[in-house]
Amino acid sequence: MKLSVLLAISLLRLSTAEKLHLVRQDPSLPSLLRRLGNDRTRLHRMLSFLSDGKAKACFFGMSCYPATLAQLENPPFRLLYTGELPQPSDHLLTLCGTRYPDGLGSRLSYAFALEASANGCALVTSNSRGSDRAALYACLDLGTPGYVVCDAGLATKRIQANSLLTHANVISPFEPDDQAIPFRCLARNVVSTALGFVTVVLQAPLHSGALACATAALDAGRDVYVHEQALQSPTLGEGGLALVGMGCPTFSCYAELACSLDWSSSVQLRQTSSSDALYRFGSAWYSLEYD
Repeated sequence: MKLSVLLAISLLRLSTAEKLHLVRQDPSLPSLLRRLGNDRTRLHRMLSFLSDGKAKACFFGMSCYPATLAQLENPPFRLLYTGELPQPSDHLLTLCGTRYPDGLGSRLSYAFALEASANGCALVTSNSRGSDRAALYACLDLGTPGYVVCDAGLATKRIQANSLLTHANVISPFEPDDQAIPFRCLARNVVSTALGFVTVVLQAPLHSGALACATAALDAGRDVYVHEQALQSPTLGEGGLALVGMGCPTFSCYAELACSLDWSSSVQLRQTSSSDALYRFGSAWYSLEYD
């Protein structure tokens, strides 16, 4: 089926199941354009955006569509992305934390992301500042791209101007020019937590986006783990404590989490002095030890 037809179907105000049913009816593009009316300009914009080949599109029902995301009750019918989409063999781990961490929270995010990525985890983060950005720096330093789910369209300045994203696999369920607004941030949380097999919560105040992300993971049936070090702050750890009170388990380090998940932990992170370290974040230096 032609890309233009699939994109046109993606713009209709239908559920993903209804769109998939329409795909199977093999509608013509002219009939879809009549249904779109003035919205056909949005179709032309997406076709123009995809024409240079830098971004690609994947639709629900295709073999490239992430299997974990397809488990949602109403998954996005269309994904626009650069780089690659998650593979079935990936150990997908969604990381969420506040946009306003303290120094401990930023270092914790970097260090955890560095060790998890070194052990073969495929990290799922967002384009937000704070904890997620610290994790992206770890992925960049290690040379592992990870997956970034965006709260805006791929053509927006918010995405285009973020230099960290040039090294990542970037995914957006939105149209190219869609700006970040609150409901899109919430929708992004649903997608990012559904992508991962498990969600790890770092610093998360009450009523924060990080806590909303963890709630979305629980709603999707994902296991949610809380890092013990993230609970040390009286305010930045309140959301994590609430999750623990709901029954979410805690862990002290990546190796403990990996043991619970039966994942590899053959690479250990060590905080060290600058003289023998390969990785630095702020004033902290780290090395990786391989078994």
